[in-house]
Amino acid sequence: MERVWLFMALGAVSLVFLPTLPSVALLIFMALTLLVASLKWPLLRLLAVFLLSMSWSVYHAQNYLNQRVPSSIEGKAFRVLVKIEGLPEYTPFGQKIRVQPLALRSRLVYNIPPNTHWLLTTDKMYPFRPNQHWQLSVTLKRPHGIASAGAFDYEAWLLSEGVTATGKIGRAIFAQAGERSFDEWRLRLREKFQQAFGENVAAGVSLALLTGDRALVPATAWDLYAATGTSHLMAISGTHVMLAAMMAAWFLSGVLKRFPSVFLHVPLARLRLPLVLTVALAYGCLAGLSLPTLRTLVMVMMSIVLAWFQREVSVFAILLRAFVLIVLWQPLSVHAIGFWLSFMAVAVLVLWSGWQREEHQVFSFGRLQLWLTLALVPLTLCFFGRLSLVSPIANFVAIPVITFGVVPLDLLALVLGGISPEWQISVWRWSIHLIDWLNGFLSQLSTLPYAQQFWVFSPSSLVFFALSVLVLLLPKGVMPRYLAVILLLPVYCRLEARQEGTLRLSIIDVGQGLSVLLQTQHHSLLYDTGANTMAGERIITPYLRWSGVSRLDRLMISHNDSDHTGGADALLAQIPIQQVFYSALPEGYTLPKNMSQQHCQAGQHWQWEQVHFAVLSPIVGQHYDKDNNRSCVLRVSGQGFSVLLTGDMETPAEKILLDTNSTPLASQILLLGHHGSKTSTSPEFLAAVNPQLAIVSAGYRNQFGHPSAPVIERLNAKHITIDNTITQGTLIYQLSPTATIQKEVWRERGHYWLNSP
Repeated sequence: MERVWLFMALGAVSLVFLPTLPSVALLIFMALTLLVASLKWPLLRLLAVFLLSMSWSVYHAQNYLNQRVPSSIEGKAFRVLVKIEGLPEYTPFGQKIRVQPLALRSRLVYNIPPNTHWLLTTDKMYPFRPNQHWQLSVTLKRPHGIASAGAFDYEAWLLSEGVTATGKIGRAIFAQAGERSFDEWRLRLREKFQQAFGENVAAGVSLALLTGDRALVPATAWDLYAATGTSHLMAISGTHVMLAAMMAAWFLSGVLKRFPSVFLHVPLARLRLPLVLTVALAYGCLAGLSLPTLRTLVMVMMSIVLAWFQREVSVFAILLRAFVLIVLWQPLSVHAIGFWLSFMAVAVLVLWSGWQREEHQVFSFGRLQLWLTLALVPLTLCFFGRLSLVSPIANFVAIPVITFGVVPLDLLALVLGGISPEWQISVWRWSIHLIDWLNGFLSQLSTLPYAQQFWVFSPSSLVFFALSVLVLLLPKGVMPRYLAVILLLPVYCRLEARQEGTLRLSIIDVGQGLSVLLQTQHHSLLYDTGANTMAGERIITPYLRWSGVSRLDRLMISHNDSDHTGGADALLAQIPIQQVFYSALPEGYTLPKNMSQQHCQAGQHWQWEQVHFAVLSPIVGQHYDKDNNRSCVLRVSGQGFSVLLTGDMETPAEKILLDTNSTPLASQILLLGHHGSKTSTSPEFLAAVNPQLAIVSAGYRNQFGHPSAPVIERLNAKHITIDNTITQGTLIYQLSPTATIQKEVWRERGHYWLNSP
């Protein structure tokens, strides 16, 4: 029977690895065929179960893709009646709300699918509250995010949340009050915290631990918790629900053991089950019964039901059944990072409760903390590519502070609210002081040398690493411990070494902006840094680490424009840079004094491992009318290949370059100037460069209309291949003396949600 549950789980998880979605009808037909064949070959029944489970997941995934807003209405403004779902969130630019559309209030021809959910933003502060009905003027677009190595997969997150469109609110009119709910109570509690404690970071964490509302926790705090491996502790989640349930069971066991006559005829396990379930449900309600919390409640209830009927089922069987029930109920959960992290943490707690030894409580707690840390390491490396080496110390301190200090104080303050508001605020202040102290401790840990390490592992290496961790977590005697060391041997893998005279060219998907990484055998140059700090922190830096770049030999900032310089600060703070080239910097911006820096000017050149770099513009003595035309133009060439990077150079600067530069412009690859704008890539310039391949770096449905239709027509007329980060994501080219171009497209790396039409 366990094999049936296992194959159901594998069928559901297979959804994550599908490059395209197969036909549901075909999967069901194959499953039924195997069921008939299993009458003679029984083992085929397991494969049939796998296909049936897979077909269920594929059906829900296809249904999601079908519900996405059609391309025909993207960018069109229309009015719609919506219901506010959950709590409004604050952003640096306004508000963000999740809504369920109810009815169109315009002549737009669009049938809204049932149970559709949209994520909308506005730069105004409307008094949105949970369950209210509002009439909104909106413009929508299909789910679209950055597609690049190391970057957060926004599209996968939207998929896991069931969000079928994102958009902007133009105007909002209140229509109807909403019914009372836990979310309304949670919002009032948020407002109470804001009034009492203002922008205090610790107060925001206290609220997150109490209700799961993270709106008051700034990004800098989450960076600290990520660096110390304590993110899973800082907001109510499935882990907290499970810990609360276990604490309730432990407390009741201690009480009942003083009155043994109470459970002479009823097993102790049965007596404590109702309390455990009540505590889990109550704490889950505080979190607004979010999906992660509901998943944990399914697991807790599964354990309780099996224990109530005294079924002799292993802990593994409980976890397996809970997993299958969750993915059958919410098939798209397998795309949520939080699902895997939460499930793994809860699984460790369940396993620990079943495999506890008779030992001192301090040693027992230390063992639990070590288990949690080890179990989450493979997932942390898989999803984030980094590991906190101070995590064991941080968690050893943070877990008891949060579990036995902050959370009980928060809950006590909640109860005191009905007695004395003054007492309530005082108790919350104690909780906040504890969090302040903990944040200070974690800050000190994060500054230690090598506190956080970034590693690039191949998928096969991660599998071996996970198996090694599993061997360490199994009870003593199940498998020999030395097997864990043997399994670690294949983990050490090196990126394939580049050869002398070759170039790896990466056009990083940064949305409406530009960032290009050029790597020779032993050197790296980054050309431009994207549009903002987030691009530097969340996109470019992770990509550099994924590419094996721990330091940059040169950073070239083409010109003073925010979509080219925005990520520079974040990059300088995280990656050592030997030298910076620039034509101009933003007003008031200064580079570190100890950093080598030069102005770009024509005539500069150098060579790395038989690959030549030459700056062609700006030309000394020439007059340029705007910053775009002062862009650093870089030509990179080697035996069999050549690349021309032009920044935002427009037609006037192109003409100057054509008239005055004696260096040949002809290049195999051309990065289109100004994101493919009609002000660049003149016919004369295109004829001089004569590229085989033209590349566009631009944002999805950007307000400028890049790339422009005339430029695309010009390229098509010359039969020049066009690659575009909008539709292809990050583009990676391997260039070598053979004159062939090996291309890797990030949106074609085997994820159905990234390359679906």
